[in-house]
Amino acid sequence: MKQEAAGFEVGNRVMLIADTLAWKAEMTLRGKIGEVIERRADGRISLRFDNGRLLIGRESESFELVSSQGPKAKGK
Repeated sequence: MKQEAAGFEVGNRVMLIADTLAWKAEMTLRGKIGEVIERRADGRISLRFDNGRLLIGRESESFELVSSQGPKAKGK
């Protein structure tokens, strides 16, 4: 379920899409879920992952929406 840049909002939970440039560069974040902490006017997003890692100003095309709930989202 890939979302367009306008579809992400602060608080959304996202995951890297496999085989994108960001996925290839961020080996430690593969399969991890992060929270959108900033959405810029140009469509780029900033994320915080549970392990404390930050990705600042990344293109949203490399991410897919997992949940629209906040950081305490649980589910299988």
